[in-house]
Amino acid sequence: MRDLSEPALVWTGKVMLDARVVMPRHAVAVVILASVPSLPDDDRDVRIAAELHGHGIATLYVPLLTEDELQFDSRTTHFRYDADFLAGRFIDVAQWLAKNRATNGLPVGYAGSSGGAGGALIAAAQRPDLVSAVVSIDGRTDLAADQLRNIKAPALLVVKDMPVLRMNREAVTKIRGDRRIEIIHEGGTEAVVQKTVHWFAAKLALVPADAYGLV
Repeated sequence: MRDLSEPALVWTGKVMLDARVVMPRHAVAVVILASVPSLPDDDRDVRIAAELHGHGIATLYVPLLTEDELQFDSRTTHFRYDADFLAGRFIDVAQWLAKNRATNGLPVGYAGSSGGAGGALIAAAQRPDLVSAVVSIDGRTDLAADQLRNIKAPALLVVKDMPVLRMNREAVTKIRGDRRIEIIHEGGTEAVVQKTVHWFAAKLALVPADAYGLV
């Protein structure tokens, strides 16, 4: 049976975000792959999603900005580094997943890069009840500095972009719970994909197989 892939409209405040949900058969968790304009690596996200599906983890790919916000941001960069705003979007999307029949009750992971990663970390700190694991990829962790000590979900900081290495090293010392930093010197995008997928598989896919009729 092929994975079920379908578009979704996610309400957040007074606007809707166009998303896509991919549900493997007997999904045991779901990861929000959130993009921010000019920052996402589409090939990387596609590869992360494909690997997650192989582990029985569903994905929700969602741009965190509407078309109008995207146009404004392209001129001003107003939204892409507003981590508090982006955190609100993460929280809204996670709440939507909790209400959706197909994903209700599944552990949720957040994945973001640059400013979006800052938003993911803040969202995890503010609403720990909604998230079970976080991955920050080349994250602007400085944008979440005041919230890092409140993160309870297992957090992985993946760094391939050396300009953000120092802030990520400082960030990992502030997170009190289960956390790790992975510095990618070799392997490029493939290494980022594997580190991300392994973290989510280890921290999210913990439901016994017989609960889903797999054995």
